[in-house]
Amino acid sequence: MVKFSTRCVVACLLTIGMCFLQYNLFFRNFKFKWWIDLGKGEKSHLEKKFPSALIVGVRKGGTRALLDAIALHPKVRIVRRETHFFDSNYTLGFDWYRDQMPEVENDNEIVIEKTPAYFTNEHVPKRVYEMNPDMKLILIVRHPVYRTVSDFTQVYYNKLEQNKTLPVLSVEAFKTNEAGIEKINMEYKPMTNSLYDVHISKWLKYFDLKNFLFVNGDVFRANPLREVEYFKLIACVNLFFSYGKWKNS
Repeated sequence: MVKFSTRCVVACLLTIGMCFLQYNLFFRNFKFKWWIDLGKGEKSHLEKKFPSALIVGVRKGGTRALLDAIALHPKVRIVRRETHFFDSNYTLGFDWYRDQMPEVENDNEIVIEKTPAYFTNEHVPKRVYEMNPDMKLILIVRHPVYRTVSDFTQVYYNKLEQNKTLPVLSVEAFKTNEAGIEKINMEYKPMTNSLYDVHISKWLKYFDLKNFLFVNGDVFRANPLREVEYFKLIACVNLFFSYGKWKNS
């Protein structure tokens, strides 16, 4: 009789669970233009609409894991790729932006788009507000030091693969002024992306705090489907449908 170790059984169960998750995400977010109701013999019209919520950041904060977790909600449709509409592709126009959205069946479904670069771009808050002053904004943040190191590490290995000069964090992140005082290099993005207060202040010029949902990325990334942050997130999505607003608890 074949015996299986506990570790082997757990690994198999995790593999099955991940396959089910990907299957679920695929068939709920990549639909045919027409879905035939075999019971009634009727067609349900699908259409594209602008997002009702944006995951605006932060880079290396766990935005992809967060987006996939939100996609488990039965009334949420997600944009699989980063559109960069409000920062890099704004001149392409709103028709182009809508074409990037997934198709939805009715008004009870909401669309969520993720582009982490939005959070640190100075032009984005105003552009988002002008399109939809009631936009819901999701921000997942990590400990600033951990996030900076993660960001720097990605830059480092990207340059390594491209055979470019490798950066040194202590050299890139700080610079000495004429008085000999060492200060943060505000032109070095892996460092400045972690200055959350600087960037959030630009968003608060246009949006109230009630428009934001803040997620603890360090907690969420460790165990997104079991930690309390996930259940808070689902509760907020439910409140969005019921009352048209987020509630941070």
